[in-house]
This record gives sequence, C-alpha cells and structure tokens, in this order.
Amino acid sequence: MANLVCDIVTPAEQQFSEECYMVAVPGVDGHMGFMPGHAPLMSTLADGEVRVFSDANTLAHRFACQGGYVQVTGEKVIVLTDRALAAEEIDAAEVAAKISELQAAFDGAAEDSVERATLEYDLKWYRTLEAVAAG
Repeated sequence: MANLVCDIVTPAEQQFSEECYMVAVPGVDGHMGFMPGHAPLMSTLADGEVRVFSDANTLAHRFACQGGYVQVTGEKVIVLTDRALAAEEIDAAEVAAKISELQAAFDGAAEDSVERATLEYDLKWYRTLEAVAAG
C-alpha cells in the first residue's frame, strides 16, 4: 500500500512533514483517521493530539495541537493548527507550573475582558499539553 504525506503547519512554521501509514486527528465531532486513498475532506479540529503512524502497529509521532483545520486528499494530510508541539518536547513540570500561573491570573482577571479571554485560550493550550504529556 502507498503511503501518505503528513504536514503539520502553524502560522509560524511547518512543524512536521513526513511520509506515514496513517494520521489520526481530534475532530470537533470526534477523532478521525486517514489512510492512503481517503476521500478528499476538509474539517475543523479540536484541541488535542495528532498521532502519526509509520505502519499499522507503530505510533511514530505524537503532537499536541490547538484548534485549526485538517485537509485530506488521497495522498496527503495537512494539519493547519494555531499551535503544535511534539510530545517529546513537552516538559510536564514546566506545563504544570504554567497552568498554576495562568489559572491565578485568569481568576483575578475582570469578567468579559480581553485579558481573561487570552488567558483562557492559553490555559486550554497548556491543558492540552498536559493531556498529551500524560499519554
């Protein structure tokens, strides 16, 4: 069976590009998996983990991703996401400290403020990192 190419792209850079057997992403309506020959698709992503498999039994790469879109052709999966970080780059202790710091700032921010909305967005990102790090 032919392989897919998986690209993971943020506004800042292309994080990942590699041939693979299968890609699994967190869709807003549930998890989706794509293999070579998949029908064309474009869908919205939820915060969560993108998993890249090198073969049917080997999970080769894991990424924490925040929102975005996935575009699929029969030969390529493009994950366009606000933020992405490889699972092996996540420092669990640093993430836990950042969650505490952000939660304290969030709790002290005025309701309906831009600051509170920004803090909430960042908290969601660090909670996603925490979940991916936990495996």
